Amino acid sequence: MWRRNNLKNLFLLLLSVGVSHALAQVQVRGGFVQDTIRIGDPVSYYLTAQYPSHFTLLFPDSVYSFDPFEFQRKKYQPTITLQGISYDSVVYELVTFEVDDIQYLTLPVYLVNQRDCTQYVPLRDSIVLATLIKEPISDTVSLPDLPLLTNTAYQRVSLLLNYPILLITIGVLLVATLVTWIAFGKRIKRYLQIKKLKKNHARFLTDFGLRMRSIQQQFNASQTEETLSTWKKYLEKLEGKPFTKLTTRETIALEQDEQLGKSLQELDRAIYGSSANIIDALTNLQQVAETRFTRKLEGLNHG
Repeated sequence: MWRRNNLKNLFLLLLSVGVSHALAQVQVRGGFVQDTIRIGDPVSYYLTAQYPSHFTLLFPDSVYSFDPFEFQRKKYQPTITLQGISYDSVVYELVTFEVDDIQYLTLPVYLVNQRDCTQYVPLRDSIVLATLIKEPISDTVSLPDLPLLTNTAYQRVSLLLNYPILLITIGVLLVATLVTWIAFGKRIKRYLQIKKLKKNHARFLTDFGLRMRSIQQQFNASQTEETLSTWKKYLEKLEGKPFTKLTTRETIALEQDEQLGKSLQELDRAIYGSSANIIDALTNLQQVAETRFTRKLEGLNHG
């Protein structure tokens, strides 16, 4: 029995020595970089650790409670390992909104073990709150005698967006747009169609008139064919009929217009033959386009 107790005590002694040796191998330091802090201004707190390279250490992250400070950001330095010893350091940027004259903080480092973590805590450091009002002002001081400082320098203020008002405004605009479209949608659509119709017709008259004057000055079969193609494209867009894909005979059969048929045949003779008297034929095509345009416009106005 005596031998068993001695062996147990010896085992516990060796275990405590081993734990103490492992603890002594980890050195943690921490503290504030500045001596004073003002409310709302950032302050830096450093945390360093020196430990055997086969150990795994964890530093506090953003979810850790930095009370009475608030976490802003942190900056890691790359781990440095020399002769089996690793060095880590982190600088935390913190702010405080507390009004205590002296504020304290200490941040731990955790050594990861097989079953749990061992906490290493450096000495607690303090920082002094710098006050802007050096002497308290009596409640009996009148307003004109208050030692106020004037600062007329421009201060940039971040834009605050009132999302509820924005959503309500967008909703009202959408409803107003929908009501307007239901009440005046047909008129708006007809107005846009008429405007587009007049614009296309004015463009056709300008293009067709320039080509006619050019042919009148000097006949050219190729230019005559291009002028006829301009007329077909305009009528096709105006009435939705495939004029550009129809031959002269097919166009005459479709339109059943004797005067239009004669004009198209005269143009064919000029393009593929030797006739050059085509101004009357082109003038007739222009009149046909004018008539079809007027008919389309009246249909939209009374539609």
